Amino acid sequence: MRKELYDRILSLLPSADLKETIQRTGYRVPDRDLLTVAWRYAPDYDTRLGLLRELGECFEGELKNYISGLIDTQRQILESFLHCEEGTVYELFLKETSDAYEEGNLCRSYEEALRMIPLIYQEYPFCKEREETRYRIVKRRILSDNTGFLEDEMGQARLLPGKKLYDVEMYAYDHRPEECEGGCLACNFPCAYCHDVLFPAFLRYGEAVRYQRDPFLGKQAFGICFDLQQDHAPCADCYVIPLESLPVCYHDFENIHNAHQHIPAPLVERIEPSALPEKLRADYEACLAYILEHWPKKE
Repeated sequence: MRKELYDRILSLLPSADLKETIQRTGYRVPDRDLLTVAWRYAPDYDTRLGLLRELGECFEGELKNYISGLIDTQRQILESFLHCEEGTVYELFLKETSDAYEEGNLCRSYEEALRMIPLIYQEYPFCKEREETRYRIVKRRILSDNTGFLEDEMGQARLLPGKKLYDVEMYAYDHRPEECEGGCLACNFPCAYCHDVLFPAFLRYGEAVRYQRDPFLGKQAFGICFDLQQDHAPCADCYVIPLESLPVCYHDFENIHNAHQHIPAPLVERIEPSALPEKLRADYEACLAYILEHWPKKE
């Protein structure tokens, strides 16, 4: 594996703390796991496929063939999505900010949906495209007596500001080959979709954290690290209690386990408690005091 390519793929990890820990400790992410990292954290569709092509040149055998098939399938999915056959429409959804209502408009084709975006801003001058603005274009069937009842949603494309394609899917395409038979939990193959990549532990028990729920949306939330792991072994996820969860908000700390979430490690980073919003900071401090008293971490 070329060091330049290895470093470029790891630079995609959203968490600055995780990247710093990898660099400081010399932790080596296995080359075959770079496929999953590139797939999940590439900033857009073109970059993702470009990285897959480069990775495909670094491997032989089964993994090389898998990457080649993955690229070909992505091309087929995009072609199928863009093909405007009779009896289909495209619904454009615009979300100006992460907390805004998602507005929808029907269009005849994908291209017309793209052309509609600037017209929407022209119609509503108080709206504007922002860094956090996101778009979805959903391809739908038009149902009739002739078609019978079918699922009308066929697939969707997600776009970033500037109408840059982030990803695309068509639900008729299943990523799992026949030999998988749905056995993802027992599979050691580095599948781009389902493989868990292990990263070095970089959080301490009880630390305040900021995390993303979805790399595409980029919306941030806050939590408290509640990982009771004793040996600091590499892991794929961080055990996080959201500070906006009901058990924390109502100080029902005995039941905070019920609110926990497993957040992929690359989407989590530590934050100083002083940087939390005031209400969340008070809840964090109360929750931290409780867990340190009732569930102290044993080093």
